Amino acid sequence: MKNIISSVFNKDNNSPEFQKLTERWDNYLSKLKDRYYEILKDAEGPLQSVIDNLQYDTVVIHNIKTGLHNQTVEQLSKKAEEGWAKMETEMHNISVSFDQIQEQHRKTDDLRQWMEWEFTVFEVTTYGRAARQILENVKKHIDDKKLHRCTQCAAELPIKIYSFMAVNIKCDSCGSVNTYQPDDRIRALEYYVLNHLAEEQAYPFKLKAKSDKNAMMDYYKTYYGFLMENVPDKAEFYKKDMEERINNPFFKNAF
Repeated sequence: MKNIISSVFNKDNNSPEFQKLTERWDNYLSKLKDRYYEILKDAEGPLQSVIDNLQYDTVVIHNIKTGLHNQTVEQLSKKAEEGWAKMETEMHNISVSFDQIQEQHRKTDDLRQWMEWEFTVFEVTTYGRAARQILENVKKHIDDKKLHRCTQCAAELPIKIYSFMAVNIKCDSCGSVNTYQPDDRIRALEYYVLNHLAEEQAYPFKLKAKSDKNAMMDYYKTYYGFLMENVPDKAEFYKKDMEERINNPFFKNAF
């Protein structure tokens, strides 16, 4: 108890013992960083195999990502806190000041934040790779030259194969109205492919926003610009969503 109380009021401890403790602590955290990279490197081969065998959704990627986040960010952050509990006791034993102890403890928060950001980059790039695989699969199985004809007179209808919403089309020949339902695989592109590719293009601005809040505007413009270009059926919806976020301080300061 005496050492704990005295650490609050003591001046900074610059003793050799304290220097050795901080070196040990820094080395411990550095090893956790190395372990973070090691886990993701070991997962790369199996992950690529999964991506190569994807069909039309990324559900399995979500499950893998969740497991890897637990192995890296969650478990390694827990190990950092467990290591800190021992380190803090040793610092109290040599009467390290409260401010110095807090400074060293903040390194655990810095480590977790670093892992969270690094893992998000891993997540964005992984989903991007998966999205391109799914897009390739869809292109192989969708005939963009397929003719769509009126159900009444069999006249050809001006239908866009890569549409994302059901549309009613009036036949120029007989005047009847036909309802066109896009192929489910094409509809899936919006959620499983285009959203991820939009995020991949815009994410560098989100990273930049860590130090420059104005970069979030470029992030939203890039993200929604990609969707408006590639999902023209819903361009107005995405434009409205983009403008709301650009003009709302809550969203601009979200990162």
